Amino acid sequence: MLESTNPRNQGLKRYIDHLFGHEDEILQKILENSIAKGLPNIQIPVHQGRFIQMLAKVHQVKRILELGTLGAYSTVWLARALPENGKLLSIESDTKHAIIARENIEMASLSHCVEVLMGNALDLLPKMVRQKEDPFDLIFIDADKENYKFYLDWCLKLCRKGSLILIDNLIPRGEQIGFPGNKEAKYVYAFNQYLANHPLLETSLIPTLVDEEGRVDGLSISQVV
Repeated sequence: MLESTNPRNQGLKRYIDHLFGHEDEILQKILENSIAKGLPNIQIPVHQGRFIQMLAKVHQVKRILELGTLGAYSTVWLARALPENGKLLSIESDTKHAIIARENIEMASLSHCVEVLMGNALDLLPKMVRQKEDPFDLIFIDADKENYKFYLDWCLKLCRKGSLILIDNLIPRGEQIGFPGNKEAKYVYAFNQYLANHPLLETSLIPTLVDEEGRVDGLSISQVV
């Protein structure tokens, strides 16, 4: 069973996005272009974009890895936190998504520091490890939930002590929190147990408000210890 619409959550999401999102014209155009070209409207909300950008700035990151580009909306939020010599690599498995993401990155004048890698992350991540890719300061995982555990395991090989790992969509749909009501929820709740007890990470899970109805979701913030 899905949650019923909550008017208070709807209003709260609009309130937070309006006061603390500060989405500019470029980000609005990126979102409009993505939707106009048929991408699903499932990007992170405005206030979450601002939040992950602030985390990147406070942590003074120079290298970012993103799993799941979609239309590059979250990519642009993160890339704007980079210094002049910074770099962001984003992995996208869908060719159409990757093409549109590159258009949006060009629109945001960030092609000099952002590269979209087209392919399956479970193929590309081991290759990056074998090639001894320099460690990333921040990794944002927002992809298919059934592979979250495998993504995390490989990403830890591409981190250093102190690196941040952010993982989105950790509170799935369903009336009962913690009880898997569908296949995706089963994967997510099992992963949350794995994440919460991981010996190499200190982790906090914060609630977020997503979708037009203000549905409660979750974003984890982990630091490699």
